[in-house]
Amino acid sequence: MSELTLINHLKSIILVLRNLSFVKQNEHHLIKCFKVVDLVISLFVDLADRELTSNCLDIITNLAKHIILTEVAFGSELIDTLF
Repeated sequence: MSELTLINHLKSIILVLRNLSFVKQNEHHLIKCFKVVDLVISLFVDLADRELTSNCLDIITNLAKHIILTEVAFGSELIDTLF
């Protein structure tokens, strides 16, 4: 599989997670997936792709009230990126 194909798959997965994060009933389930939250924050901090960054920001925004920065892997990097 080429790198471009893998990136497109990643974009699709993040888009699905983004859409799920807009449903209030899914917030609890998504926030319990620590590795997924860490991955989303990591992708946002990397700013590698405009679409990925935008979708990750939507996820972070939707889950923000549940995110404790000291408990996520890239909490300080997230703060640096936002400010």
